[in-house]
Amino acid sequence: MARAEAVGAAGAAASAPGGEARRGTEEAAPALGLDWPGLMRAGIRGLGLKPAEFWDLTPAELALMLGIEFGAGAMTRSRLGDLMARFPDAGGTAG
Repeated sequence: MARAEAVGAAGAAASAPGGEARRGTEEAAPALGLDWPGLMRAGIRGLGLKPAEFWDLTPAELALMLGIEFGAGAMTRSRLGDLMARFPDAGGTAG
């Protein structure tokens, strides 16, 4: 499996158990947990890891190897300033 296929499989694996959200008459609940079989396929088949190597990795290390980025990054002074400008306190200025 090529790296792009491994990343695609891991993205689907991280999004929902079984690869898709539950469907019904009510709004679909957010997926919880990880799709371990999908992650194992991405790591073992896609990246060529041995099972012991796969299980020795943390989820963050596996995501890094697959090229998956989570979150918006560290909170910097600049990002804090942007958030404060977008969402000012209702009672006045902070300080």
